[in-house]
Amino acid sequence: MEDVLINKNREYPGVELLEDHEIMVSVKDGDVHKLGLLFDRHAQGLFNYFQLQVRDRFRSEDLVQNVFYKILKYRHTFKEGADFRVWMYAIARNEKVNFFKHNRSSDEEVNPEQPDENSNNPENDLASKTDKKHLGRALERISPDSRELLILSKYTGLPYNRIAEIYDCTVGAIKVRIFRAMQELKAQFVNIAEE
Repeated sequence: MEDVLINKNREYPGVELLEDHEIMVSVKDGDVHKLGLLFDRHAQGLFNYFQLQVRDRFRSEDLVQNVFYKILKYRHTFKEGADFRVWMYAIARNEKVNFFKHNRSSDEEVNPEQPDENSNNPENDLASKTDKKHLGRALERISPDSRELLILSKYTGLPYNRIAEIYDCTVGAIKVRIFRAMQELKAQFVNIAEE
């Protein structure tokens, strides 16, 4: 991804070893310039979260900006000791829901041919490109809830207990839902491969 979203060279003296929740507490207490460090750490993950669901680079970038605007606006609601990524993805999830509510996009509007901005390795072989294309199409065909669960667990790397916090349910329920989502994805992948 281009440096449109992330400036890796930004310097924050003395905060590089701080945990996300510690930085967010500082932001909550009025040291809002430190939000830039959280942006640098998490903008790419958020962008991927939105891109895999919205399938539009510019809208995904806008949604990332919206999430950080909401983080700044609602910083007073962050609880000390809370997991920042759980709180951030809960906000992101609300932004995604609002986006789809206001931009009723049907499956026909999704462009599966949109290039993946992160895959500019010309050495990828044809089979790998075909599998990625099939996987992208399979993700589009599964239910939005299943898609989001797989993105949170497989693409953002959130552990099941953190996803359970976002969904406000048990870890066992999340495991079952992710298992079912994987089954749904596998079935769609096989269907696409046979087409």
